[in-house]
Amino acid sequence: MRIAALADTHGNLLALEAVLDDLRAASPDLVLNLGDLVSGPFDPAGAADAQMALEGLTLAGNHERQVIEGGGPSDIFARGCLTAAHRGWIAGLPATLSLLGGEVFACHGSPAGGDLEYLLEDVSGGRACLDAEEAILPRLAGIGAARLVLCAHTHTARAVALGGVMVVNPGSVGMPAYRDTAPVPHVMEAGSPHARYALLTRGPGGWAAELRAVPYDWEAAARQAEANGRPDIAHAARTGRALPA
Repeated sequence: MRIAALADTHGNLLALEAVLDDLRAASPDLVLNLGDLVSGPFDPAGAADAQMALEGLTLAGNHERQVIEGGGPSDIFARGCLTAAHRGWIAGLPATLSLLGGEVFACHGSPAGGDLEYLLEDVSGGRACLDAEEAILPRLAGIGAARLVLCAHTHTARAVALGGVMVVNPGSVGMPAYRDTAPVPHVMEAGSPHARYALLTRGPGGWAAELRAVPYDWEAAARQAEANGRPDIAHAARTGRALPA
């Protein structure tokens, strides 16, 4: 069994197309999209069309709620680009998924804390680092007997083993860096502009994770962000780092 997990496209169709080309060559049995689909200053409608057409499973991230209910500048921009069909599809997406008879659990944030909680990261120092095992384990409450947990939200690609469970964040397809103020001011940075996703393979010894970084025309994506009034996200798209505060 092979699963391709992608997340946090944030409307970046150019990055998404590169990831889809790469994963098709890998021929996974299942494609699983972990949310934050369209909210970003790139091509929300084009990204929505491409993700609606995916032969796979998609769940909602926090920005799906924010696009529907009203949120920040990226959410407002995306909502103005979407059709009623796009919005209806987004509104119907599940928050979590349990797959393969409960062996795989998928969420956007954390199983216990919802779509805004960081599952693996500690950002109390202003930058993301891997949190302590005793801090992570309570956030896994609710996964049942799952042995593979797929999460997103932090845009930080990781594969972490703890308590007999493999936890994998595929990183972000379309937005490799950002700044946020909650729970404290912090920065998330992939360190390169590549589009990211993960391949998970079930073997006789358990699940193996391959974290992939795919090149694409990130300069063109950065120009889209600039044209839509977001030089900060343009910088992130070009460099994989957040614009200095």
